[in-house]
Amino acid sequence: GSDSEPVVPISELWNAISSSRFYNSELNETRDLFDELQCALTSGESLFSMPLAPMTEEVGFNDEMESNFGIELEDDCPLTTKSHVNLNSPVSPDHPMYPWPSKAHFITALLFSSPRLLFSEAQKKAILSWAKELGARDVPSLYALNHFQETIQTLVGNPTEKVTARSGNIFYFNDVGKAVAKDYANPLTHFAMQDYPEDGGRGMSQVFNGEKMLFELPSPPAAKVNGEIYFIKELLQDSSGDYFIPEHFFFASYASEPTSDTADKLLYALGRAVQRTEEGFIISDEQEIIPTSNFRRSFREISLDVNEL
Repeated sequence: GSDSEPVVPISELWNAISSSRFYNSELNETRDLFDELQCALTSGESLFSMPLAPMTEEVGFNDEMESNFGIELEDDCPLTTKSHVNLNSPVSPDHPMYPWPSKAHFITALLFSSPRLLFSEAQKKAILSWAKELGARDVPSLYALNHFQETIQTLVGNPTEKVTARSGNIFYFNDVGKAVAKDYANPLTHFAMQDYPEDGGRGMSQVFNGEKMLFELPSPPAAKVNGEIYFIKELLQDSSGDYFIPEHFFFASYASEPTSDTADKLLYALGRAVQRTEEGFIISDEQEIIPTSNFRRSFREISLDVNEL
């Protein structure tokens, strides 16, 4: 301001502001808002809820657009160039760390690919440099790690596709079919896969519960019962001699005290009863449910008897 304007000390401005109605809230008659904030800070209470950290960079994927936080990195750094590992010589499949050449490569790749710990290129190089300075053995270069990462994607496929919108926003799409196929191929997750929808009763706890999965989506095409394959929309015969056409297969527990454990649920079939007459087969208009354990003869077996079919 000009020299004619009076100079007011900051302490006087604070005294004027702190005594205003803005800080003396009427929500609490015993103390003002400033005192409330001070007490909260003293007790260690968080003043503002922040469930997620603000996103300042694109995370989760390494590409040419990844941020290095303004740090210039030299291309000829020994941690970014080829290491002593011969990248042109593939690792033998019987190697205990295949396709990685050593345990150091494996655990480093495991750390840098963690979905909950997201590292930029600069952070990765800093960690590798720190480990090398401490005298760690067989520290891989970032070049080698990226090389083996590409090798793995070539072996098992990469279900993630990068798409850039017209606005410049970057999205990643995952191929659901490829992701499910990987889960079936993984021996650790294969036996935990749920092949059929489930009647969860009044409650729903999993995505495969509920009427939508049972009625509005296509059914799994077949069920294996006592070594025999039974398909939907095909005629079969149950243990009582009646005929039946299944339309949906699903898990359920219809005991007096149903359990939530899928392992204790039985596989049922929702379909239509079929009556055999001299004129042919008559299919019921109403659906009914029978346990697949009652299946006895598949369409393949029935078709072998020309007179029956």
